Amino acid sequence: MTGGLSGGMEAKSNKWDDSAIEALKKRKDQLESEMESLGSLRMLQIKESEASEKITGLERKIHYSKIEEKNIQEKLSKLNEEKLNIREEIGHLKPELQKLKSVIAKRTEDIQKLEKRINGIVDRIYKDFSESVGVKNIREYEESQLKAAQEMYERKLSLSNHMSKLKYQLEYEQKRDMNTPISKLESSIDSLREELKNVKQKEYDVEHAAAEILDQMKKIEQKADDWKAKLDECEKVIDELKKKSDSFKGTIGKLQRVINSKEAQLEQLRSNKQEVLDKCELEQLKLPTVDDPMQTGTSSVLPVFDYTQLSRMYLQEMRPSEREKLGLDFKQKMDNLMVEIERTAPNLKALDQYEALQGKEKEVVEKFEAARKEEKEITDRYNSVKQKRYELFMEAFDHISKGIDKIYKQLTKSQTHPLGGTAYLNLENEDEPFLHGIKYTAMPPTKRFRDMEQLSGGEKTVAALALLFAIHSYKPSPFFILDEVDAALDNLNVAKVAGFIRSKSCDGARGSQDGDGGCGFQSIVISLKDSFYDKAEALVGVYRDSERSCSRTLTFDLTKYRES
Repeated sequence: MTGGLSGGMEAKSNKWDDSAIEALKKRKDQLESEMESLGSLRMLQIKESEASEKITGLERKIHYSKIEEKNIQEKLSKLNEEKLNIREEIGHLKPELQKLKSVIAKRTEDIQKLEKRINGIVDRIYKDFSESVGVKNIREYEESQLKAAQEMYERKLSLSNHMSKLKYQLEYEQKRDMNTPISKLESSIDSLREELKNVKQKEYDVEHAAAEILDQMKKIEQKADDWKAKLDECEKVIDELKKKSDSFKGTIGKLQRVINSKEAQLEQLRSNKQEVLDKCELEQLKLPTVDDPMQTGTSSVLPVFDYTQLSRMYLQEMRPSEREKLGLDFKQKMDNLMVEIERTAPNLKALDQYEALQGKEKEVVEKFEAARKEEKEITDRYNSVKQKRYELFMEAFDHISKGIDKIYKQLTKSQTHPLGGTAYLNLENEDEPFLHGIKYTAMPPTKRFRDMEQLSGGEKTVAALALLFAIHSYKPSPFFILDEVDAALDNLNVAKVAGFIRSKSCDGARGSQDGDGGCGFQSIVISLKDSFYDKAEALVGVYRDSERSCSRTLTFDLTKYRES
């Protein structure tokens, strides 16, 4: 049918109101502006990664602050203990202090009485002189005269200083030449005017160049907008490709699960096949095999069975229910055959075969028991050696971890920091220490907790020496050879290290164990700093003999000049 009129178009034209369309357009513009303010997906991912990095950094800071808080609490507990000890000492010393105060009060009273007697005698001697001068006593006269003389001296001194300043200023003004600075100022004014002209010319050139740069920037902005549009298109294409890759990954995962299930079924069939072969071998059943394995295309050493005698129904793939049905049929047939075999004449060699198998079984069981016994003995020996190794290691670690803090304090303490720094060792795995490492932490005085890699060269050297001396305190060596260990140290730390080695190398410390830093030791130190080797007991100098073209040595005994 063609032709005709209807009111459908008018109804459709009045379906949308203009105000609703305007509201939707505004909503669209608002959403577009919000999308532009959010930025692209890549920018959001970058912001998310930055936020995650900040979170990890804050978590590390929290971890380090907890460790620092723990150390501070330990220090506070030690300080509280010291505070209690000091209070006890103060309590013990208070009675003595009261006694001393009473003695001092008595002495002051005696001194005041003696002074009064002396003043009375002096007043009687100078009584006539005091009345003639008009003062109460001679002391008042001496104080007034001394004060007047002091004021006169200070006034003369200030006047003489003022006169000398005025004299020097007068001489300077007389010798001063005013023409040369005026000529210099005039020449500087001329040069400044020329520079002003050059600056104006440069300003004009810069404005012209700025206008050209603005034009170029507008062109670059237009190109940037074009590239931005292309970038959005590329992001859309990338999103589509990502969706396709996700779908491909899903299909790959499904196929991988199917492959895994098939491999599991294949492994189950192989185990079933091996059980059947073992059972056939036990019952001395001979299965048909292929004479020439090369016909099947395999080069394995195992026998290749001939499946041609089976019907084609068995060679086809079957469902699990059909396979179970077929297994039941085979089992029924085997039972029937076993019944027929029992009806026939018995096997006369079965007893001999059974006895031979029993002998083999007994021999295998004996070998198995011997192997298990040997394995148990080896395991016990291994566990004992492992336990002994653990005990020896923990003994050494406990000794070193207890002594390293004391040694580090001795190497870092000073008059401004009498407590010194803090150093300690931590096992990353206390149950199995050999599977993981040892964390060594050293905190110099007035420094917060930091990793060993963030310490300076001198701080690392002091920490390494503290660890060396702590290890030495557990198993002392005959002597040390220290080759320029003070290369990265300043003079203050060099003096501290030298003092520590000196305290451990003296005659009283050798061969005796002390409580603060291990035992005494002998040391040979190679150094180029006089603040180190001036604390030695003997010096050995090496120099070149140019006449003989060789090195020679000089020795000097410093024990004669030892400090008292």
